[in-house]
Amino acid sequence: METMLDLEQLGVRLASVDTMMMVLAKRRMELALQVGRFKRRANQKMFRADVEDKRIAKIKEWALEHGLNPNFAASLLYLLIGESCKLQAIQMQDETLNIVGPQTEDEWYEDLKKNLLLLTERWCDSYDNDYENHAFATKAYLIFEQGHIKREIERLSNRGTVIDLGCATGRLTLPLCEHFQHAIGYDVSPHMVATAKKNAGVHISGARTSFSEVDVENGIPVGDATASFVVMNLGTASDVRNIKEVIGETLRVLEPGGRFLFSFYNRDALLYRWEFLPWPVGLVASINLYKHCLEVHSRNEVLSVYARPYTAAEVEALFLEAGVAINVSTYPTISSILPDDVFENQPGTQEAVTAIDANLASSSMGAYIIATGQK
Repeated sequence: METMLDLEQLGVRLASVDTMMMVLAKRRMELALQVGRFKRRANQKMFRADVEDKRIAKIKEWALEHGLNPNFAASLLYLLIGESCKLQAIQMQDETLNIVGPQTEDEWYEDLKKNLLLLTERWCDSYDNDYENHAFATKAYLIFEQGHIKREIERLSNRGTVIDLGCATGRLTLPLCEHFQHAIGYDVSPHMVATAKKNAGVHISGARTSFSEVDVENGIPVGDATASFVVMNLGTASDVRNIKEVIGETLRVLEPGGRFLFSFYNRDALLYRWEFLPWPVGLVASINLYKHCLEVHSRNEVLSVYARPYTAAEVEALFLEAGVAINVSTYPTISSILPDDVFENQPGTQEAVTAIDANLASSSMGAYIIATGQK
């Protein structure tokens, strides 16, 4: 006998579908803006009636095949196309989006670094950090990574100094100091460093921490064999161009028996095996393989910052070249390809998918690569 859902249950499901439609509509507008930028670069006309007509005709055919009123489907798509054209017109008027000509690689890198500093300025006032409050897959990764950090600390015979490369607001540095005599945090952003120092003033371990504005691509400003543990978490190792230099400096400052944890974005992740996913994935940030950068969601916009994805084999080769072997795991796999909305108010689903992703950590398909090892 059929069990019918009541109106409240059906209302919840309708609301979920409504939200997902808006998520997809927003995704379409983001793509429309990319189309606008391409047309301007290629000096093509913005409005192409023939393309619009073909797209509407195709969606009417799809509606007929799937039992949907074709006129309704065409009207809905026409509204979406109209809004897309409006956004492209506004984009064209915005003089700040004018393209001044081809960039050199260094100019491109400097523009991405400016975006990074803008993002850090936005985040610096939030000690609990957007990454922990949004995007289930990113939050799950942080918990998974924290487990690795804990196990690395337990393997240490000496717990003198820990160095956090890319420390941001001190979210990781300050708790780490509870396990070490001293903690040092370095970050390229003056806003992050200022906020980290402020947070240290109210943290129980703050007196044993220090934070400095440092670009670690230019070296780690401590003496040889002075650190017990060095960490670059949450994909930070992919955010620097000269990672070989950073690895070399890490091994220099580590004492014999000292350990390290580096996190990279994974080029072989299941997430990037799709050429395109129509929905926003359940991560705060993900690699754009076409723009060769990291796209970060911030204040209802997407900003691009420098990041290079690596394969697990490439990461292993980086450390072998420096003379050390590493252990590698990747995470998360399934949650990183699903829309974040499907996890909302679904603790059972969250727990099940987290367990599946943990079992897939050795499959090389997770969004992040975690590399650990010992000097």
